[in-house]
Order: sequence, then C-alpha cells, then structure tokens
Amino acid sequence: MPILPLMVFVTVWGGTGYVLTRFSVMTMLVVVLICTVVALLVGSLMYVVLARVMTRYDSSMNEMDYDPSGLLGYISIPALDGAVGEMKYVLHGTKRSIGVRAEAGQQLTKGDRVIILKVDKGIATVTLFESEIGQL
Repeated sequence: MPILPLMVFVTVWGGTGYVLTRFSVMTMLVVVLICTVVALLVGSLMYVVLARVMTRYDSSMNEMDYDPSGLLGYISIPALDGAVGEMKYVLHGTKRSIGVRAEAGQQLTKGDRVIILKVDKGIATVTLFESEIGQL
C-alpha cells in the first residue's frame, strides 16, 4: 500500500477527532468511530485517485522489449581471433553496450556494423551487417 493514503488516513482521523472532541458533546467512543469511518473513506478515495493517475500511463514491462536480438550496432572494442570485444547499440532511445563474440570465422574490427544474433550469459553473438545484407 502506498504511503500517501496512509498519511491521509492518519491526518484526517486526527483532524476529525480534534474537531469532534473540541466542538461537540459526543462521547469518545462515538468520536473514534466517526473519525475512523471518515478517515477510511477519504483514504480510500485518495488511493483510488492515485491508482488511476499513476497507472494511466503505466505500461507493463515485456521481456521481449528488452531482448537485443536482431538489433544493429557497431563495434567499439575489436574482437579478433575468437576474443571478446564490445559493441554499442541503441535500445529505447538509450545507448547501451554489451560484450560480443563474432560468429565463427569472422573478425570484428572497430567501427564494423553488426547484428546481434543471440545473447548467452551476457555475451552477444554477432554477425557482420554487410554479410547479412549480401545474403539477401
């Protein structure tokens, strides 16, 4: 439960209790019951309003939205002779980097454009973009 509706509940409960004990002749038990009902109503209303406002633009995170397979990027640290290098790519408007290993028989030099084929244990297997375009 969010903290704001709880704070509203306590504030309304205390304020209503103060007003009722100061300006009415009700017994303490009746004042506590009225304060509790009023505070629950106002706190619930606050929770509903906040839930509506906060979830209006909320979109659930989908694991496939963050899968980098198929993304185009460029090599920033070369991966020669089966070594691990690094590539930069853009995902949802944010520049990211990931460790890469070339597909069998390829040499990745700095600046090469590559496509991510799959990611295994944080290391992406990539292939050169130009070789993929040539196969089409």
